[in-house]
Amino acid sequence: MASAQQQIDVSIDHFPQGEKSFVEIPFEVGPDIDRIEVSYHYPFGGGGSVIDLGVAHNGRMRGWTGSERGHITLEEDCATPGYDLGPLAGHWHVVLGIVKIGPNCKVDVQIRLIAKRPRWLCGELHSHSEHSDGGVTVLDAIHRARASRLDFLAITDHNTVSQNTIRPDDPDILVMPAMELTSFYGHTNFLGVERPVDDWRCRSPQDVADKMAEARAKGATIVINHPFQNSAGGRWQAGFETAFDAYEIWNGNWSVMNEQGLAFWQELLVQGRRIPATGGSDFHLKNRRRHGRPANRLLADGHSIKAILAAVRAGRNVVVHAPDEAMAMPVAGSPDFGAQVAAGTPFAIEFSGLSQGDEIRTFSEKGQIAVTPVETSEVTVSRRFEGRFLRFEVWHGPEPKLFTNPLYAE
Repeated sequence: MASAQQQIDVSIDHFPQGEKSFVEIPFEVGPDIDRIEVSYHYPFGGGGSVIDLGVAHNGRMRGWTGSERGHITLEEDCATPGYDLGPLAGHWHVVLGIVKIGPNCKVDVQIRLIAKRPRWLCGELHSHSEHSDGGVTVLDAIHRARASRLDFLAITDHNTVSQNTIRPDDPDILVMPAMELTSFYGHTNFLGVERPVDDWRCRSPQDVADKMAEARAKGATIVINHPFQNSAGGRWQAGFETAFDAYEIWNGNWSVMNEQGLAFWQELLVQGRRIPATGGSDFHLKNRRRHGRPANRLLADGHSIKAILAAVRAGRNVVVHAPDEAMAMPVAGSPDFGAQVAAGTPFAIEFSGLSQGDEIRTFSEKGQIAVTPVETSEVTVSRRFEGRFLRFEVWHGPEPKLFTNPLYAE
C-alpha cells in the first residue's frame, strides 16, 4: 500500500541565469495521487528578494500566482485561484520566477503529494438555481450548501447548462456539472457532464430514453427523479428498461410520493434489479427546502467528482435525513454497501446519531425481516448474509432517518 503522503524538499541558493529568469523543479505524479500541495519561502522585506511561483504539467503552465501566495493546492476538481483544474497524473515542475535576488537569497520549496484514500463525503445531488426556477444565484446556492456542511453539490437546473459555466474560487466544496432533463414524461438527472445532450426536447417516452442514452454515451451518471411525483410531467412515464444508474427514493420532505417510490424500489430489488438509491432536496427557493435534506453520504475512493459519481453508481451510499444526524456504515472488515457478498458471510453495520425511540429495520426479498429497537445513540447490528439482498432503514415513528443501499448475493 502506497504511503498516504510523499514529500519532496528542495533548497535553491544558486541562480545561474540571474534575475529575470526561471528555475524549474521537476516531480512526478502517479494515478494514485488526490492532491498536490506546494509551499515555498524565501527572505523578503528587508532582504529585497522577489521570487514568483507557478506550476507546469506536461510542459504546459497550469497556474501562476506570482509572489502573492506561499501555499497552493491542486486537485482534479478544485484548486487554489489562479490554477487550472484537471487531471493530476504526469510530469510536473514547480516554476520559480526569479524577479529579484537579494543578499543571501535562498528559496525553500516543499512539495507534498497526498494519495487517494476512501472517505465518506456528504452532498446534494438534486437542486436548482435562478438558471431555471431555483430563485437563487449559483454562488448563493453554493453558499447555502456549504452552510449545510456539504462536501459536494449538483445544481441540476431544468433543461439548461448555463449554470455549469460558473465556477467558484476554491470554496472547499466540489460543484459538479449537471442538468435535469425535464420532459412531459418524467424528470431525470444527468450528472458529471457540462453539456450532456445537444437538444433536450422530448416528444415521446422513446425520446426520453434516447436522451438518456445520449447523455450516458457522453459520460453522464443518470438518476431517475421522484418517479411518483403527482404532476403531469413529474411522474416517471418513460419506463425502467432504458439504461440508468440510480433511482431517487427520497425527494425533499417525506411524503406519499416518496413512500410510493420506496415501495417500488423494493419491488425492483425483489425482481433482481440492482438499482442504487439516492436522495435530493430538490431545492427551489419557493419550496423553502434546505440543501442536504435529505443528503447522500457516499464512500468515495478520493476527493473528486469522478470518485463521487463512481460511488453513486456502485451503491456505496446512505441516504440520510440530514448531513449531521443518523448514519450507518459497515464496521471495518465488513463489505461496503452495494457489494456482492457470499452466503453466510458475517458482517456488522454501525449506526450512529440515533435517538431513543428510533428503530432499525432490516429488509430482504422477503420484506421486513427484523426490527431492532434503539435505546442509545450508537447501535451495531451484526448478522450473517442471507437471501438475495439485505438493506437497512432507520425510522422514528412515521418519519424516516436513513436508508442504506443493499448488500447483494454473489
